[in-house]
Formats: sequence, structure tokens, C-alpha cells
Amino acid sequence: MRRELNRAFHTALLITVSFNAVAAQQALRWGADPSGGAPYVFTDPAHPDQYIGYEKEMVDLLAAAMGRHPEFVPSDWETLVSALQRNSFDVIVNGLEPTGDRAQQIIFSKPYYIFQLQLTVRKDENRIHSLSDCSKHTVATLGNTAASRMLQQQNIPFRSYEDPPGAYRDLELKRIDAVLMDVPAEAFYARNNPKLKPAGPPFFRGLYVIGLRKGDDKLKAEVDAAIDKIIIDGSLEQILKKWGLWNDAQVEFQTSIRQGVKAELGHIDMTTATFNWRDALLRLTRAAIVTVLIAFGSMLIAVVLGLPLAVGQSNGPKIVRSFCTVYVEFFRGTPVLVQLLFLYFGLPAIGIAMPGWLTALVGLGLNYAAYESQVYRAALEAIPKGQWEAAYSLGMNPVLAFRRIILPQAFRIALPAMTNDFVSLFKDTSVAFAISVWELATAYRELANASGQFLLLGVAVSIFYLAMSLPMAHLARRLEDRLRNRVPETVDLEEVAA
Repeated sequence: MRRELNRAFHTALLITVSFNAVAAQQALRWGADPSGGAPYVFTDPAHPDQYIGYEKEMVDLLAAAMGRHPEFVPSDWETLVSALQRNSFDVIVNGLEPTGDRAQQIIFSKPYYIFQLQLTVRKDENRIHSLSDCSKHTVATLGNTAASRMLQQQNIPFRSYEDPPGAYRDLELKRIDAVLMDVPAEAFYARNNPKLKPAGPPFFRGLYVIGLRKGDDKLKAEVDAAIDKIIIDGSLEQILKKWGLWNDAQVEFQTSIRQGVKAELGHIDMTTATFNWRDALLRLTRAAIVTVLIAFGSMLIAVVLGLPLAVGQSNGPKIVRSFCTVYVEFFRGTPVLVQLLFLYFGLPAIGIAMPGWLTALVGLGLNYAAYESQVYRAALEAIPKGQWEAAYSLGMNPVLAFRRIILPQAFRIALPAMTNDFVSLFKDTSVAFAISVWELATAYRELANASGQFLLLGVAVSIFYLAMSLPMAHLARRLEDRLRNRVPETVDLEEVAA
């Protein structure tokens, strides 16, 4: 009995010591975007509470080599650099490319992977064989990457996406003409897709590095030493082979490191996003025009649809009232972002594939129609019933009474709330970024993340939004004053009778 108690005591002591040793290890907090992030880091479909990916396994090895324990901090690709500067995590490990503009904000580790770019088209596409054939075609890619910089430098029309799955999905649906991605993403999402094919061989050579804050030279030295260790002992090679990412470029790169020779990487291209205020303001202006068009189109749908919903919910038959109520509660009770994603990615399953701008216009219009209907319903119910009775006494039928007597009065009541909704709609167009619509907020996000000019660009974008919303508010106030001071028109009985 005593022996068993001693054994249990020593076992508990060993567990406690081991736990304290792990707890005493310093964490290596690394940031990456797991949304559509395969094969870098992404949610394990079999275990949704866990992450997998070749970079996740690589960081585990790096942390072990550094005597630390890894701690993953999910983040957004577009804001990784700014999040690193805010101390949200210690390093960026997410297929990060060492660009000139990023070098002004952070420092880089030694490279750990040589990547190339791959252009992908639909299986039946015969016009595009290389990037030079894309001057009049829209190419999709991730924002703020070597691919997006290359497309911008070559003046090729492109559309930025938040993640590779959305880009390849839109390629299948013919919303775009081609996709340009790093080979790791192309291999995972497109290579085995029977509806897609590569347009020529991979091209361009670049590096993946780990990003660190400026001044973290000690941590950089630890990371560099750990990268050398996992390359020399072959553990990184095993990970790359497991994920199908081992190729001649990696053989050449890693062999030189194992031989103690400075890696001769051949010609490595480095793309840089040059920031020009004139070009930035022009891009913001174009994005603002898109914002205005979406806002006006959506508000038109909301007004046209909102009034019948209001009338139906107030005075319609029971089945009409039930339908209108269900519509209103559904669109008010679910996030507009979810509604846009459903329209953009869900409707193609039944053969309806709208372009991004039209999806945003229709989606926001349907959403705001629910809110507008309640504004109109309240305004209509505020009109005294005596107004209806007076109109009927003049010989008006219900339609004419509504158009000539009730609606003008209800419009005066509803106008302030309508104006407020219209101004809100200008700002809500920002959710269209989720379906790759390049409106004003998306433009600010991309330009600021590429240049680091968050403050000045933020001021410029705020001025654009004010320039759009203030005139509308001013015109609405003038219209309110005009309607308030307007002398009610007398009804021509002969005209009514006619």
C-alpha cells in the first residue's frame, strides 16, 4: 500500500513539474489568417476546434527549436502587419513576402520557402495562355500580395479577394476570367478541380519569410537559427513533402543551407507597392462612385418595395399580412453580411449567379426595404382616419384617396427617417467588401494596408463619405421645410368626378 502511494505521489509530482516547465516556457505568438488559408493554416474539417496546415506544423517545429510553446492568434490577412505593430502577436507566419513597402514597417527573417505564381483559367478557356493575354480580362488575386502588385504594375484589370476559395469559385461561375495565386494555394484549391486548368507553367520566383516588429533583433536571431535547424535536420522537408509542396526550387534552396553555403537563389523578384497620393485619390474617387451608385440603386429598391410591404402589413388580407411580417422580421433579424454572402455564394447553386456589384445593390435594397416598410407603416398609421372619410365624401375611390390625400401627408412624416436611412445606407455599402466589390471602404482598407498611411487616408475617406452624405441631408431638410410650409391644395371636385 505504501509503495503504491509513493508511486502515485511521484507520478503526480512528475506531472506537476512537467506542467510547470511547459508553463514556464515563453510563448511564441504567431499571427495568420485561417479563413480560406489552406494549405498554410486552416480549420481542420474533421476537428473544427483545431487548426492544421504546413505552416502550422512548421511553427510547432520552430517553437520547439526555440524552447518556446506556440500560440496561434487568428487575424485578418489585410491587417497582419498593423496587428503585429500593435503587439497582437510576436511574428507573422502566413506566406508573407518581403516587399519594399513592408520593409519600411517591419523586419524579416531568413526565407523558409521559395514560391512561384500560377495563372488558372476555366477548362473551356482558349483565349488566355499566359499573363500577357490578360490585358483585357479581369484577373482575381489576393489583395496586398506579389500577384496583386504585379497585376497593378502591368496595368492588368484585377479584383482583390479575401481568400482563394472565393476567387476560384467566381472563376467557375464566369464572374472573372482568370485567377493568379501562389502555387501552394493553387495546388490545394484548383489543381484537382476538373472545371479549371493552369494557363501555362508557374512563373516568377519569390520568398516566404517570417515578419517581426522592428527592434526585435533578439527574436529574429532565434527565429533565423530555428529555421536553419529545421532545414538542416530535414524536418521542414518532411512537412513540405507531406503537403505536396516539395519541388526543385526547395531542393536547391535547402541543399545550399545544409552544405553551409549561402543560398544561391537565382533571380528572386521583389514586388513593391509605390504610394502616390494622386493615384490614391483617383482610386478612392472611382470607389466613391461605385459606393454612390450602389447606395442610390439600393435605396430605390428599398423605397419601391417598402411601400407595398407597409400597406400589405397594415391593410392587406391575413395571408398578405403574414407574408409581409415574415419578410420584415427575416431581413431585420439576420445580419446584412450573411444575406449578401447567401445571395453571392448560395444562389449559384440554383443557377442564379449575379456579379458582385449587382448582388450588393439587390441585397442592400432587400434589407433596407424591411426597415423602410416600418417607417412608411408608422407614417401611414399616423394619418387620422378622418382623412380617409373626408376623401370618400368627396367621391374619391380608395386608390385616389391614398394617392392624393394620404400619401403626401405620410411622406412628410416619413421623410426625416428616410433621410437617416439613406445616410446609413452609404456607410453600410462597406459590407460589400465580403463579396469583392471595390467600394470606398474596401479601397481604403487595401491602400492603407499597402502603404501604412492609415491616418491620412482615413481622413481622406471620411471627407469622401461626408461629401456624399451631407448634401443629401441638406436637400432633405430643405424638402422638409418646403413641405411643412406648403399650403394644402384644394381638391377640384370636377377633376375628381372625371
